[in-house]
Amino acid sequence: MIGLGQFFFHNRRAINAQSYVQDVLQAHVVPYTAMHRNLVFQLDNAGAHTARYTQQFLEQSNFQVLPWPALSPDLNPIEQLWDYLQRRLDCQDYRSPNPDDLKHSLRWHWNAIPRHFLQTLVSSM
Repeated sequence: MIGLGQFFFHNRRAINAQSYVQDVLQAHVVPYTAMHRNLVFQLDNAGAHTARYTQQFLEQSNFQVLPWPALSPDLNPIEQLWDYLQRRLDCQDYRSPNPDDLKHSLRWHWNAIPRHFLQTLVSSM
């Protein structure tokens, strides 16, 4: 599974507040939250997340957002996992513009993640 950040990175699109609201929140998050009530939404302090446009959309849509303090360390283990996968792709000098090639390569690297690495991430929480 490719995370939203990787989707935008792969498609070489800049993420700004408007594209974040339209392409991520409205397209994916709003339909998901309609089916799953009482969710708390977590954002970090990325520019697209903290922009006034995004904040207004979240307020108008009645999202419950977890406060994220400024300069806080990113404690979400998925971020370290994405970094690990990116380093693996960099090691193979991955440059294919084909999305299917990227998906295949990511799946291969995902399945090759050492179990002890995953256990260390979980234990760190």
